[in-house]
Amino acid sequence: MNSLRDYIVDTKLVKSFRAQLAPRYLDLSLFTLFWIFTLASVLGLVLEDIFHILVYDGWESRAGFVWGPFSPIYGVGAVVLTLFLNRFYYTHDLIIFLVAMVLGSCLEFGASWMMEYFWNAIAWDYTGTFGSIAGRTNFFFGVMWGALGLFWCRMILPIVKRVQRRFPRPHNNPYKVITWILIVLMSINAVVTVLALHREGQRAEGIPAESPLDRALDEVFPDEWLQERFHNMTVSSDVGVGGSDSSSTDGETNGEADGETNGESSKNSNDSLKSLLPDLAILP
Repeated sequence: MNSLRDYIVDTKLVKSFRAQLAPRYLDLSLFTLFWIFTLASVLGLVLEDIFHILVYDGWESRAGFVWGPFSPIYGVGAVVLTLFLNRFYYTHDLIIFLVAMVLGSCLEFGASWMMEYFWNAIAWDYTGTFGSIAGRTNFFFGVMWGALGLFWCRMILPIVKRVQRRFPRPHNNPYKVITWILIVLMSINAVVTVLALHREGQRAEGIPAESPLDRALDEVFPDEWLQERFHNMTVSSDVGVGGSDSSSTDGETNGEADGETNGESSKNSNDSLKSLLPDLAILP
C-alpha cells in the first residue's frame, strides 16, 4: 500500500516538475490549430513568392493545393512549430532556434520523401548545396526554419493568445459553423490534390484510366494544367531527388530532359545562395 502511495506521489511530483519545467503558453484546440494552418499556408505562399521574385528574378506558382492560395507545407510547419514550441516559449531563444531548425528540416525532408515515394513528384532538390541531406533539405533552409520558428514563437504566438482572448473557443456560435465548413472544404481540397497528383504519377508510368474517377481526373486535371499550377514540381517515373537512373529508353530520354531542367534549377539556386551567402565558398 505504501509503495502504491509512493508511486502515486512520485508520479504527481514528476508531472508537477514537468509542468513547471515546460508550461504551456497557449491553450490549443482544433479551432485554433486549423486557423493557424490556414493563415500560415497563405502567408507562407506569399512570402515564398516574394522570395522567389527577389532571388530568382521571376515569379512561379508555388501553390500546394489544386484550389486556392495555399502552401500546406507552411501550414503543417506552423502547426508543428506551435505544438512543439508551445512548450519552449519560456526557454532561451537559442533553444527555440535549434528546436525549430530540427523540426523544420525533418518536416521538409519528410515532405520531399513522401512526394517522391507516393507520387513520383519532386518539388525541390538541394543536391550540391551546403549541408544538403539527400537533396531534400540543407543547412541554409534549416537556418531559415530556425529563424522562422524563433519569429513564430516570439511574435506570432503572443498574437494568437490575444486573439484567443478576444474570440473564445467556439461552442454554439457562427465562428464554429464557419470553421467547420472551412475544415470540410480544406479537407476536400487536400484529398482532390492527392488524387490528382497520384493520377499524374500513373500517367507518367503509362497506366491508362480504368475507372470513372481516373477519367474525370484526366479531364479536369491534365498534365498541362498541373504543370501550370505547380511550376516547381516534376512528376516522372524516372527521376528522383539527387538524380536517380532511368530504366528504359524512353525513361532515359525523359530523365535527361528532367535532369537538364533540374540541373539548371540547381545551378540557379546555387548562384542565388552564393549571392546570399558569399562567405560559404563551398557551394559548387
